[in-house]
This record gives sequence, C-alpha cells and structure tokens, in this order.
Amino acid sequence: MDTSRDDLRCGLCGQVVNARHEQHHEESVVGAGRRVEYVVIGLRGANALYHAADAPSRTRKTGAADLAKALGVELPDLPGRHYTCWEVPGEYGGVFRSGFELA
Repeated sequence: MDTSRDDLRCGLCGQVVNARHEQHHEESVVGAGRRVEYVVIGLRGANALYHAADAPSRTRKTGAADLAKALGVELPDLPGRHYTCWEVPGEYGGVFRSGFELA
C-alpha cells in the first residue's frame, strides 16, 4: 500500500487528496487560488515581518511562532527564510493562506 499519497493535502481545504477529492470543489473555487513565495525579513516582538519575493515594496506581519511552527523551523531561524503558501481570495479583500512550505 502506498502511504505517500496520505501526506498530500489540498491547499484549499486541507483534506487528503484522493481520487474523489476534486468532486468536493467547484471549478471556480479551485482555479481561484495560487502559490506565492515570501521572504521573512525580520522579527519584531512576537511578529514576523515578510514580503512577497517578487514585490518587496509592501511589508506584512504575522505571528512569528505560528509561522515557525507551520514551516517546521526554530523561531530564531525565520529571518531570511523563503517559503511558499497557497493563497485563496476571501470576502472583503481578505486572503486565506495554507499549505506552508520552505522554498
């Protein structure tokens, strides 16, 4: 039995991807997301400051401990790290991020 597919998770819903998985998403929802690369540029208090790798003009912040845990790294190792995540637009201009991976 191949258990490697058990580790594949959907970037939209987080469920295990299997042969029937796509039936749970409408095509318009699946096509709405994209994978984006970010760079952590520093730590400030409990926050990690980051920006998109291809658009460094806008700095954002997120919880440093949560980001480190999602990436599987120690908190002091965050600055300088490149990572990717799956982004899906939400209502009122919000963005839902999931599927964090080191780049």
